Amino acid sequence: MQARNADPRESVRRFDLAVQRNHVFVYLLALLTALAARALGVFDLHIPSAFIVCVSGCAVFGFYYFLFRRGISRDILNPLWLATDVIFVTFGIFATGGINSPWFIWYVATASAAAFAVGKRAAYAVSIANTLAYLGTLFLLGQAAWGNEVFLIAVCRMIFIFGASYFFLIGVANLQEKRLRIRELELAESRKVQELTRLTMELAEANRRSQESDRLKSQFLANMSHELRTPMNSIIGFAEILVERLDNKIEPKHANFLRHILSSGQHLLGIINDILDLSKIEAGKMEIYPEFFSIAPVIESVCHVMRGMSKSNPHFEIDVPADVPQIETDMAKFKQVLFNLLSNAVKFSPIGAPIGVRARFKKDHESDGAITVSVTDRGIGIDPQHHAVIFEEFRQVDGTARREFGGTGLGLALVKKFIELQGGTVRVESAPGRGSTFSFTLPVQSRAAVVSRPQEVEFVGRSDRVLVVEDDANAYELIAAALGSAGYFSLRARHGEEALKLARESRPVAVTLDLVLPGVDGWEVLKRLKADPETNDIPVVIISMVDNRDLGVALGADDYFVKPVDRQRLLDRIRAMTSNASRPRLLLIDDDAAVHALLDEELTDLGYAIESAYSGEQGLHCARDNAPDVILLDLMMPGMSGFEVADSLKENPLTANIPILVLTSKEISAEDRDVLQTKVSSFVQKGKSARDQLVREIRRVTLAPAREPEATVAPTTPKSPASPDRS
Repeated sequence: MQARNADPRESVRRFDLAVQRNHVFVYLLALLTALAARALGVFDLHIPSAFIVCVSGCAVFGFYYFLFRRGISRDILNPLWLATDVIFVTFGIFATGGINSPWFIWYVATASAAAFAVGKRAAYAVSIANTLAYLGTLFLLGQAAWGNEVFLIAVCRMIFIFGASYFFLIGVANLQEKRLRIRELELAESRKVQELTRLTMELAEANRRSQESDRLKSQFLANMSHELRTPMNSIIGFAEILVERLDNKIEPKHANFLRHILSSGQHLLGIINDILDLSKIEAGKMEIYPEFFSIAPVIESVCHVMRGMSKSNPHFEIDVPADVPQIETDMAKFKQVLFNLLSNAVKFSPIGAPIGVRARFKKDHESDGAITVSVTDRGIGIDPQHHAVIFEEFRQVDGTARREFGGTGLGLALVKKFIELQGGTVRVESAPGRGSTFSFTLPVQSRAAVVSRPQEVEFVGRSDRVLVVEDDANAYELIAAALGSAGYFSLRARHGEEALKLARESRPVAVTLDLVLPGVDGWEVLKRLKADPETNDIPVVIISMVDNRDLGVALGADDYFVKPVDRQRLLDRIRAMTSNASRPRLLLIDDDAAVHALLDEELTDLGYAIESAYSGEQGLHCARDNAPDVILLDLMMPGMSGFEVADSLKENPLTANIPILVLTSKEISAEDRDVLQTKVSSFVQKGKSARDQLVREIRRVTLAPAREPEATVAPTTPKSPASPDRS
């Protein structure tokens, strides 16, 4: 194996050096042979000449040995030493008597050396040179003339030598050629092995650089997520506070300015999230959370959100047959895909034109089948030549500065990537002036390329639920938004019978009741609630256009509000009726002063006591000394990171059982969740609606039966602000 792995060129060089070393032994043997023949009287020998020839030959071939060691090409040296061999043999014939000397036998050695060291052609050439040199020597000695007896004898001798050694020379030459061929193949193989080794090393280096690039990209995404979302969180949070607190207290145009700031901040956060989502998909870091759900209510909820967000009040025609089964896919991404398609349809459709949303199930014998959801508009349409372009990042059909419709060109790109990531397909059917139909198809059974199934905990305690009895969707949205800002979970009843049923089944902590309802009116609902032993202890707050406070109180209502209701008075009254204990004490560990100011303003107003720590070390000190009920922890901080703080808190017996809520702008990866799973209770992403979610999570962990350090993480998947489930 070592011989095969050795450099073939080195093997050839060693062979040439061995040939030159052997020449010394051959010349010494020739000298001894000549001296023995002289002693036996075979021929006369001039001893000084013999020694001169021997020493000269050894010196010359010693010089050739030196040249071969220096790496001189054998193509140059081989003809030289072969010619030198012929010359020295011929000089021996000259010195030993010419035609009468048997020294010509040494010509066999020169031909054999040529065959052995060089090859067949060299053996032929040396044999011819031997003949010419022998005849030339005899002519020089005056022993031979053209055609005389000596000439004929010399020719016959050379023919005899060649004929007698022919098969030997050919065999040796063939073996040598094969040997050289083998060495050439070994050299080619060695070169291939060296090239393969070089390519392997380059591939390993490229793989290392690729892994380093992925690591840096992931780190960049995490840092950019934190750096971009942190200021946007402050902008959106403070804008929400100003809109809520100053509404009806400042001039309408100034209130409108604040709403523009809020909507612009939310729009910018949506663009940031879209770009980060694309980067995560390209880096292979996008996580999928499949779950089973029914299509119809999800489509209805997305359309409902679109109606509330759009100024044109779009009309949606929803067609979902009863045979459409539940689907296993990522609900948040399903909603975002549908929301993006509906946003495009609303943007490009004429005002008042209906927008169709339909779902169809196709059974497949080889699988569980697939569901196709399509969104059809009656807008301007898209030329078929642009169908491929619209799904590319940052590409739009009209990308000029004078384009009529806005947008970043990311919505449809995300639609395509989200669907393909889950094993589905997207297509478009459109033509100018004929509207557009965008469809996406997803398998009923998840085929997500990257599947991460975290354990989820859904906890909505009784003290979270408020039953809102309201048939008007806009009025319900206003009340639900107000309750959500205080951490309450709204259940909606659209008519009296549904209100009575939900009140008995869900046992809410309070009921808000409109009096004007379809079917059983609000007065009758109030009387039945107070007459039922299961519901008579539930506080009821009437919110109605009908101003009849005395009758409401007489029938058992705990309070009475006339629309339009004062948001703060309503929340204060609900809190007063549902508060049976003091609010928890919170410890906020975050290096951003704006976050402290924002949460202090938002949570203190809800009755929470907040202690602030601006570093991990300070947070650990405060947690040990004051033992808060809940710790709000940022992950990315200078010095001691949030991960290290969580480890230290759980290692200390004094703080191990304090629930930790992670409040961060960082993209939470699957690896982060694995690290924090046994240490924190939940994750809340900074950004739009973070306050409502944070309050719900605080209520959830404080209302849990017990604080267990190994409690399961309730993951909060970061979503783009455009996602309809953000409200």
